[in-house]
Amino acid sequence: MKKIIVLAVAAVLGLAGCSATHGSAEYGNVSHSPADVIEFPEGFRNVAHKCDGPNMVYSGSSASSDSLPASVSVVKDDPRCLK
Repeated sequence: MKKIIVLAVAAVLGLAGCSATHGSAEYGNVSHSPADVIEFPEGFRNVAHKCDGPNMVYSGSSASSDSLPASVSVVKDDPRCLK
């Protein structure tokens, strides 16, 4: 469990200072497949992850009670995504 928490915190903090706008289908392919969600207790941000081709994408949720934006991190060529 500690590894999951450390990974989640690293994913959320990894790009916490970056922000991006939401895209649409006109910018490329859109994947509507569900992500796996790591749900944390109240007061902690949740983390979602899913494969995008060979890459694992992690997205941290933004909490409504703070001003930090959501973050996204990518692990290139993650073995769990390679088929």
